[in-house]
Amino acid sequence: MPDTSPLAVCVGEGLVSLVPTVAGPLEDSRTFRRSLAGAEWNTAVALASAGIDAAVVSRVGDDGFGRFLRAELRRHGVDDSAVQTDPDAPTGIYVKELVPLADGAVEARMHYYRTGSAASAISPATIADATVGRLIEAAALVHTSGITPALSSTAHAAQDAVFALPRGERLLSFDVNWRPALWRRREDEGGDVLTGYARRADVVFCTIADADAVFGVSDPDDVRAFLPEPRYLVVTSARGAIAFDGPDRTESSALDVPVVETIGAGDAFAAGFLAGILSGLSLTGSLARAHRIATRALTSTRDHVD
Repeated sequence: MPDTSPLAVCVGEGLVSLVPTVAGPLEDSRTFRRSLAGAEWNTAVALASAGIDAAVVSRVGDDGFGRFLRAELRRHGVDDSAVQTDPDAPTGIYVKELVPLADGAVEARMHYYRTGSAASAISPATIADATVGRLIEAAALVHTSGITPALSSTAHAAQDAVFALPRGERLLSFDVNWRPALWRRREDEGGDVLTGYARRADVVFCTIADADAVFGVSDPDDVRAFLPEPRYLVVTSARGAIAFDGPDRTESSALDVPVVETIGAGDAFAAGFLAGILSGLSLTGSLARAHRIATRALTSTRDHVD
């Protein structure tokens, strides 16, 4: 990797996404396309597309899907040296069910098969691995999300281990990514956990809906009042985004593009904003870059930019 480019390390779950080639009920879907998925993996791919050196810390199974995911990272220029292979647990997958909408777009319904997966067994030992340690030590930024601590008790402990690492000048980025299905029957615990991470991060992303569900506030300025600790806070909605850098505040509208399907656009948006701040862009410039990269995910049924 070139020495002149900052390194961003994304820590979290990778999945294989199976997407029907034709929209409709799953029982009528005969053929599927596979692609890389997982919030942090999507972000890593988008960061690499924006010219930022990116690496992933995760675990996959010793199976064809795991080998496919690692090969996809390399194809997109993402370092996979810290993706560990589990000899016993499988690689997680999810299936998209595409429901046609009247305007020509589709609504995606997700069906996850990740219980007992290799990624759900990520643990503090994963973070303590020598290869992982070298990458994080060299990183200008580490990116995580609220999905990881919801996967298992060991994954929660791994996230804690990431947040406990000496930070120095390195930025720690956190995307709230509230997934109520993963916190079912422990929603209050999940809210407390994600709030704690958000307060300790340097960069925080959340949607208006997630802010309402997790923090109990939905106005962006109220979210900022609730989370004064992070230097950067970005609150997004379908209409656009409002970003804060310390006391500074700016907002921007989403770009007007044909929307095919929205899954993964938030990960691409986060990558664009992070690429902006790592490249020394202003708050306004970072937001503009975020919107441009997000549009590349909105116009496809894949979760990541290509």
